[in-house]
Amino acid sequence: MYRRLGEGRLSTGEVFEIGVVEAPEAEWAERIVPFLLHKGGDWNFHIRTALAQPLGRLETRFYVGHRDGQPITQVMIVGARGAGILGHVFTDPRWRQRGAYRQLMTAQMEDSRRLGYRILTLSTGFESHPYRIYQSFGFTSIGPGRGDMRWLAAPGDDVRYLAPGQAVVRDLDWSDWGGYSLATLQPVGRDDALPRSPALGVRGQESVEGPFITFCRHHARASAGQSRILESASGAVVGWCHVVPGPAVLGDAWLLDWNALPGFDAYRQALLAGLSWPDAPVAFCTTLADAACAEALATDGFRKAGVLPRFVKGVEAPGDLAVWVRASR
Repeated sequence: MYRRLGEGRLSTGEVFEIGVVEAPEAEWAERIVPFLLHKGGDWNFHIRTALAQPLGRLETRFYVGHRDGQPITQVMIVGARGAGILGHVFTDPRWRQRGAYRQLMTAQMEDSRRLGYRILTLSTGFESHPYRIYQSFGFTSIGPGRGDMRWLAAPGDDVRYLAPGQAVVRDLDWSDWGGYSLATLQPVGRDDALPRSPALGVRGQESVEGPFITFCRHHARASAGQSRILESASGAVVGWCHVVPGPAVLGDAWLLDWNALPGFDAYRQALLAGLSWPDAPVAFCTTLADAACAEALATDGFRKAGVLPRFVKGVEAPGDLAVWVRASR
């Protein structure tokens, strides 16, 4: 579906229309896919697929500034349940430096707020020209010198959104994209488990904006659906559990990626409950203290195989990496 949001006027006088394409939308696919073809790889997979068919409960919106139906500037918002990612900002080189994108982003931010988005994240170059544009719309760095940024609809929305409380375990869905990235972008505290999400290649405070697409595209085939999310009452992603084929260094072993944000440790056992373990060894590597995970892991047949001293960069000092192993049966 296409919704008209208004009009803009370029500094050179031309008028253009501003609207939003709510995927799936076959008619606009013929215009948006070629416009963003330079993204490449799995980005293009998501763009094409989202415009052709629903991707779980994921909301994908392409905000476009166009003349006679041909895009001249574009920004995409993906997400669900109040948390989203801003990406794919692009203006046709022939139309740059005329104020098109700033007008488009003004309309997009107003629309995202109306649709109930409380938190948006993005990644760009620190202190770059795009960084300064986003900053002018209320985005702030997640830390000193970082190009990863976030926007809050109201002060403290991030704290309220991720506040400890009731939660449920369910299967991973494409709609978790924005929430998962928000979770992995949270500051790493002293007692947080590291690596944060090895199945998606996340060691510490990092975005999964790109890795999430690759994981969702391939994980069903690779891990037989062994992928779960912990969702809080606010709709936030506050934990996850994946069982995936391990890296080559682990030989034939699989990898358990198992984590929960602070305040949700009580749900760790629930994330593991009922998993169908592969007929192969499974390794779990963590900086968590034994007391935080030993009982839950032992219930599923894991034993502590060893410790790699000062192996992981921590908040105050390198942390010890404990290796837990579940033998094949």
